[in-house]
Amino acid sequence: MNKNQQKHPSRLISGLELIFIKFFLRFRIFQIGIKKYKNPIKAFLGLKRMIDFRRSLNVNKLNRFVKSNDCYFFGLNVPGWPSKSFDLFIDSLYDRRDTAKDNNSHLLSIVFAITKKCPLRCEHCFEWDRLNKTESLSINDLHQITSKFQNRGLGQIQFSGGEPLQRFDDLISVSKLAKKGTDFWVLTSGYGLNNEKAKQLQEAGFTGVNISLDHWDPATHDAFRGMPSSYNWVERGAANIQKEGLVLALTLCATKTFTNNENLWKYAELAKKLGAGFVQILEPKTVGHYAGKDVDLTLDQQLIIEKFFLEINGNKKFSDYPIFQYPAHHQRKIGCFGAGDLYMYVDSNGDAHACPFCQNKAGNCVSDSIDNTISEMRVRGCQQA
Repeated sequence: MNKNQQKHPSRLISGLELIFIKFFLRFRIFQIGIKKYKNPIKAFLGLKRMIDFRRSLNVNKLNRFVKSNDCYFFGLNVPGWPSKSFDLFIDSLYDRRDTAKDNNSHLLSIVFAITKKCPLRCEHCFEWDRLNKTESLSINDLHQITSKFQNRGLGQIQFSGGEPLQRFDDLISVSKLAKKGTDFWVLTSGYGLNNEKAKQLQEAGFTGVNISLDHWDPATHDAFRGMPSSYNWVERGAANIQKEGLVLALTLCATKTFTNNENLWKYAELAKKLGAGFVQILEPKTVGHYAGKDVDLTLDQQLIIEKFFLEINGNKKFSDYPIFQYPAHHQRKIGCFGAGDLYMYVDSNGDAHACPFCQNKAGNCVSDSIDNTISEMRVRGCQQA
């Protein structure tokens, strides 16, 4: 976005505006298929496969999109349209849904931990054993890893940590020197996310910020994060992100003690109040600080989240609420999208893993070939699937 262009908070669209946008969005997907196959029938069949695949996941028809800076978003891990990164994403999906191409070389997204530094002591941290140790990745390593993945046609990079805002200057440097055509996100606790940092993220070309918020009750969230006033940073950070016109997302780790219908709906009300466009619900996993602990949700709790997820996304009366995503719902139906398929995780040592919760090194993204690493990862699969 041009620095002189007026900034508007991201917003949800629905109704006639959504119908209009969906028509042109599908037409663009069809155009990409025409360009790819030089054949309108193959392009149409490819589009149909994508639609059928989404329906197979038992996901209700989405009745809203998020609009930010003249781009439209319908998924947290999908680049905004219109953009080069969206076109790359769709090109890859045509390959992925094409049974004649079982060796898809595309990777659509990575979660990249750029630092070990973090002032919090979060209950569920999967980077727990690496926190606040000596940094392994130099600024040159950050640039090199980003460049390697962009050269493969990557549509999205999500920078995490540790707390990535603890390495803020390097984060901005990576974005400014990177090639265009990739959506950049920050996955953060919100700690230190003041107005000036939000402004710099916007000027450096970031698409959005995903802030971890693990309870609607401030005291409970602070206890979970191991730091007093961490809830206040979420509120301030959310307001600053909204002011700069970036997409705001929230991520909830739905623990055993949290997961009930009342808490989910109270959380949804808070997310709406904060102006979030997306909310991602993650289930706790027995890795990092949770290793060896009884944290897995019961089947009844999983069904509570699933029912809530389908209701809030599918019922038109909730069209002014954020779009909710529940990755475990899809994983239980068709397996993990990680392991070098649609996404993967790069930790703060530069080591590649199937996903943030599958700590099984497949190679190093500084010293090893990315292609070989991804091939090895695909053979192993994801242990969490």
